[in-house]
Amino acid sequence: MRNYFGVHNHTDRSNIRLLDCINRPKALIDKAIELGLSGIAITDHECLSAHMEVNQYAKKIKEKHPDFKIALGNEIYLVDKREPGQKYYHFILLAKDAIGHKQIRELSTRAWLRSYLTGKMRRVPTYYQDLLEVVKPDPGHIIATTACLGGFLGTKLLHWRMMTEIGRSDDYYTKIKYWLRSMEDIFGRGNFYLEMQPSVDDEQVFVNKEIIRLSDSLDIPYIISTDSHYLKKEDAPIHAAFLKSQEGDREVDDFYKTTYMMSSDEIEEYMSTHLTQEQIQLAYKNILDIRDKCEDYSLLKPLKIPSLA
Repeated sequence: MRNYFGVHNHTDRSNIRLLDCINRPKALIDKAIELGLSGIAITDHECLSAHMEVNQYAKKIKEKHPDFKIALGNEIYLVDKREPGQKYYHFILLAKDAIGHKQIRELSTRAWLRSYLTGKMRRVPTYYQDLLEVVKPDPGHIIATTACLGGFLGTKLLHWRMMTEIGRSDDYYTKIKYWLRSMEDIFGRGNFYLEMQPSVDDEQVFVNKEIIRLSDSLDIPYIISTDSHYLKKEDAPIHAAFLKSQEGDREVDDFYKTTYMMSSDEIEEYMSTHLTQEQIQLAYKNILDIRDKCEDYSLLKPLKIPSLA
């Protein structure tokens, strides 16, 4: 049974600002089909340049795999505003339809128009105000998820744990819940998900467990993603060498240890160490709900050739 839809995946277009991924778009899609996935979403780091190639390849794929679905998205960097020491929180957007893709293009355009350099890194922030102006007036066309440990939720949960350990948690957890409700309000109920990832890393396992607790408390659904940066487990050394080929030290081994394409069986091997089978199956159900909400659409526009009267 094809019970897994890959929500969070990168291609080599994510390398536009920093070396990040060794997946070619078509190879990534072919690997998903090989593993028996029901579909895949492309979510490069603030970059939509793979979308046309992927959109066209999706049409070709449909001939042999009519039920395989490919969604288009973006992993943005969500911030309040530009300020010194600003953290750039990862956040996933998936276009459900052509209107949603237009909204994603508008958000990306705004981010790039205000982009700036910090040292050798170009920052392309999306402001919360952008979401309020672009998405909130016409919600229901974009699905959002909380992304990886680099997202607001993962970062704040780990900070809350640290504060709790020293006896200074205060109302930090309440603030996390408020943020989640705010995001749900922007995208609309049923269009916002809490994202877990397969790992045995202590921090990721902690965040996964807290996501279950938050989901139960707030009735916001959760999913599992692999955040794929390379195709298979054996490619980890190649990916590490690629990242290290750029100037400066990169932490690669632990951070990217499980960020590759997985079958549902392999995902369960990781997740069953700290989640129940019922919780895992509910995550799968929510993932398939996302798949079913994403429509097929074309990015091609009709060619209009001007003529002299």
